[in-house]
Amino acid sequence: MMIDYHVSDHWPEDEPAWVKSLVSSLDRHHGVSAVLPLTVVIEEITNWVELASGPDAWRKDANRKSLRLDLEESVAALGSALTAEIDMPLGRFQTAFSLLTGSAVAVLNQPPGTRTDAAWADLVAAAEALLSSLDSDTAVGATLDDLVATAQNHALEGREYMPIAELLFDQLRRRGLSADGTFRDLVSVVAFGLSPEDIPTAKKDVPLEERMVALA
Repeated sequence: MMIDYHVSDHWPEDEPAWVKSLVSSLDRHHGVSAVLPLTVVIEEITNWVELASGPDAWRKDANRKSLRLDLEESVAALGSALTAEIDMPLGRFQTAFSLLTGSAVAVLNQPPGTRTDAAWADLVAAAEALLSSLDSDTAVGATLDDLVATAQNHALEGREYMPIAELLFDQLRRRGLSADGTFRDLVSVVAFGLSPEDIPTAKKDVPLEERMVALA
């Protein structure tokens, strides 16, 4: 069970361990995940398409392999709810990426401004569509659902929640929200059942059912 700390000493004796684990997942003082959020990887690949030039930029196998590994790790770290939500745009992006990285040397050698092959434009279009999907209300909600499910998974022993929490953080950032503030508010809801306007010491006995309803 993934418990890193207790947010306070207020927990009742019968508080499920996964609730503490969920609160732990929302604390960003535990270091960072080695897995980049999918949003970051997509932006990285798009920047490589738009800016990376020179004979070794895309032609060099090590560069393409590095981007591919980042993408594979990020996708593998997704939860089931988000994976189902973005299935189609993610599949299109993966296909477009594979087609570009498998293109002929003459295509990979094209510098920015002269990239006329359809593989370049197709990848950028697929990236934009995937990012738009990840920025949606339903995708953000799916990531939060995955975070809760990960906390409840008794079979997990490490910090499997970390890449999911960091993706949620970046989704909130991309929507123009204060991701730090939103995470603090989520901790208040899960741990105390409080809204952001409540005084933290005002309540300590809100039933778990009510807290989870407020979280949804």
